[in-house]
Amino acid sequence: MKNLAALLTLVASFIISNAYGCDEKCQKEKAEQANNVKFPGYVTWGYCDDIRMEFMTTTLGSVGNYVENNFDMRYKGGLRNTRNFLAERKEWLQECDQYLQMTGKGHIFETEKTTKQIYAAIDKLTKEFDDLLAGITYSAESGQDSGTILLEKYRTLFKTVDNHKTLMHLKGKYVVR
Repeated sequence: MKNLAALLTLVASFIISNAYGCDEKCQKEKAEQANNVKFPGYVTWGYCDDIRMEFMTTTLGSVGNYVENNFDMRYKGGLRNTRNFLAERKEWLQECDQYLQMTGKGHIFETEKTTKQIYAAIDKLTKEFDDLLAGITYSAESGQDSGTILLEKYRTLFKTVDNHKTLMHLKGKYVVR
């Protein structure tokens, strides 16, 4: 009799956990139906975490290296490539942000405010690249040349992301791999 009661309890808990527990696949399906969208198969919570981590580490380091060491107005290719690199990363982040929101996991950078701040900093930096590609430059007489302005925009982006990383460290949600 005890075995039968234990078996029924086990079966009931399994049925209840499946009825009320909804894993990522279930959340994804619900979000697709509710919002009439189809997410690419590669977009998962883990993928989005990897994209966020890659942006906060490798992407910012690569862009910073270019801006600080290789920036040269004579070579438009480097400007264009770096601008496109940033724009592509922002698209990936936005795709993940939308997915995370629709599946109930929040925003790519924890809060809506932080996410918007980081997007705005990316936009300012890519706009600076766009302006330089269009031929807009700053006068050295004013004390700031194009390289200085670009570096300032990069540092704003870096500081915004660094503030986010610090907050995540304090919350125990950011671990350097």
